[in-house]
Amino acid sequence: MTNPPPATSTSYRLAPGLAARLIGRSLIGLAVLVGAGTLVGALAGGWQVPAGVAIVGVVAVAAWAWWLLRRGTAVRLSDEGYDVRLLRGVGVARASWSQVDEAVAASPRGEPCLVLRLVDGRATRLPMAALAGDREAFAHDVRRRLRDAHTSQAPADGPGGADSAEAEDSL
Repeated sequence: MTNPPPATSTSYRLAPGLAARLIGRSLIGLAVLVGAGTLVGALAGGWQVPAGVAIVGVVAVAAWAWWLLRRGTAVRLSDEGYDVRLLRGVGVARASWSQVDEAVAASPRGEPCLVLRLVDGRATRLPMAALAGDREAFAHDVRRRLRDAHTSQAPADGPGGADSAEAEDSL
């Protein structure tokens, strides 16, 4: 009896430009907090409040920036499914490959995307500009995992079953 191969996962990092935008939003939030702290400090008669807010905020934003630029994962693909992180408005953020009907390329509003259509009619839209690295390699990895998941299910449906034929046709 052989053991099944270990589950593999691949993480795709956040594009540096998008990470910079998130860091910029954090800096704007910090500026608002320092402004509010300055008002509180002016009313309380001290500089400790704004200074404390500024110091803690700068350290927090620096840690956030380091994490986004070095470790920030936008999409994680595993043998079981996918998990989208740090990206809003993508639709379904997490699903198993058995729930995915097909993966297709699309360009809504001129933005290249990979759309994962689920069997229940929902979808996940992954903007390629949000990912660091090779877009073609990412799309190939998604399609390979989807194909592997659907072909591994084919024997359970029976040889030559309708589900296995549909899975092959959707790729």
